[in-house]
Amino acid sequence: MQNTNPPTETTRRRAISLPPLSILGSRPLPLSEPSPKPKIVATAEERALIMVGLDDKGKPHASWFALSDTAKVARAADLMDMAVIEVKMPDLVATAAALPRGKLFDSGRAFVPFVKRETYEKLATYLDDDFIAATSARLEATAPGGSGAASYAKASKGETTARLPEDWSKLTVGDRVLASDGPGDGWYEADIQEALPDDQFRLRWRDWPELSNFTRGITDIALLHPRHVDA
Repeated sequence: MQNTNPPTETTRRRAISLPPLSILGSRPLPLSEPSPKPKIVATAEERALIMVGLDDKGKPHASWFALSDTAKVARAADLMDMAVIEVKMPDLVATAAALPRGKLFDSGRAFVPFVKRETYEKLATYLDDDFIAATSARLEATAPGGSGAASYAKASKGETTARLPEDWSKLTVGDRVLASDGPGDGWYEADIQEALPDDQFRLRWRDWPELSNFTRGITDIALLHPRHVDA
């Protein structure tokens, strides 16, 4: 027969169960944390392609892509006026390893981040003449100060004679000027690599291209005579 009596205080106590570890004063076991996801590092074999080029403002872009994406990369490069270089030479392997990975979009285009001028100049030596000419023509038509950006595209390939400006107000990328390395030092020929804000220019020594680029203000730059001829 079913007991219909209301529960007493004693039966209520029996119904309460506490974790034995809590009663003994022991600390509960900590919850296990999920294992961190392993970091995926691309191998040299995966970095098989480099997409590189100058955008319509003359700024350099480059990134690497996997060999399995060859067709998509070629299509994106065509849409974006960029070039594709196969990573075969040892120095290209090292360059690709320092580049960011690109990303392909469903639209057919790709995300190719900005890179330093020095990086673009290394890659430009692998670009063919037709691509350099097409890039130069595009920048002539679209880039602000297009003639300077176009000259840079050619100069990166080593295919143009540096321009000798006649006026400081007309200084632009690709021009050859004079700069000094400090008080008491002489003046030496340097080529403008980049025009910076506040009348600053990034330069590279003509005779010592292996040295790092350096920055000079417009008041610390001298001009060569327009009829100057390299010795």
